[in-house]
Amino acid sequence: MFDVYTLAAQLVGGVILILLANAVSIKSRGVPKTFQKILSTLIDFIQTIFGSKQNDQQGIPLTRAQVTAAFPEGTWQRNAYEDYKAVLLDEELVFPCVYATKGFKSDDQLYLFIDSDDLSDTRHIRTIAKGLSIYLPQARQLGPNTSLVLLAKQNEVNSRTVEEYNTLFWELLNGLAKLDEKPWPSDTPRDIDTDRWCFCFGGEQFFTVIQTPAHQVRRTRYAPGVTMVMQPKWIFDILFSTDAKRAGALAKVRALLAKYDPIPLSPEMKNYGDEGSRESKQYYLLDENVPASCPYERLSDSEVIAS
Repeated sequence: MFDVYTLAAQLVGGVILILLANAVSIKSRGVPKTFQKILSTLIDFIQTIFGSKQNDQQGIPLTRAQVTAAFPEGTWQRNAYEDYKAVLLDEELVFPCVYATKGFKSDDQLYLFIDSDDLSDTRHIRTIAKGLSIYLPQARQLGPNTSLVLLAKQNEVNSRTVEEYNTLFWELLNGLAKLDEKPWPSDTPRDIDTDRWCFCFGGEQFFTVIQTPAHQVRRTRYAPGVTMVMQPKWIFDILFSTDAKRAGALAKVRALLAKYDPIPLSPEMKNYGDEGSRESKQYYLLDENVPASCPYERLSDSEVIAS
């Protein structure tokens, strides 16, 4: 039966939410930052009480337009998205990965959101696995600069170290491997400590980059909230279709890196498959030029396939 009371509650909640979102987005000097934070907290609370449509989008990758339509200014999701956008579109300090900027501008990217930076949380692992499963079938139609971008809720105070985030990152990859519904590609080794290993999901190879709020020296790996970009590796076959294109692109990116990061280029940044290269060590870079540890010799087998 149609529940008029539920509808009324949702309408009231929606009106309150819009009013608060408009208030928190005010840029006037007369609005203290502490007041804006209080309003932002109230928005999150009301969304929980009144059943915001955001809950229905958990695990569903969103386009730019869908993100801005779903999340009003002042919500934590919108804040995370706007911070990500600001870095890519900064014209003074150009972000070195120009392909990420191109992907954003051409709307090739899709976005996922999680409500904490604990990447080992099984809720988040399931959300990301679902997002990848939805993203992959449409990825090739999105464009040559496509990627799935994960944005986590930013902490008021960050208490985790760079090394702790590294551990959480690998727990996430291992958790995703357990939920993979497709076999690991036969042409990709399972042993991580090899020059041909890379992360795989849904039968596809991925290159993965993560940024954290704990990074302070390596600016390219810093973000106010945990941000992870997952790129299907077939995009590199398109972007670097010739040796000349690959060499030119790498030279451009490395020149921008030298300007962007106050730390020298990591010695781990080598070409996939080259002798001595380890793509696993490129995914997560520390704030110093020493390789991050990997807690796994190989990721777990799929529990979905095994069952």
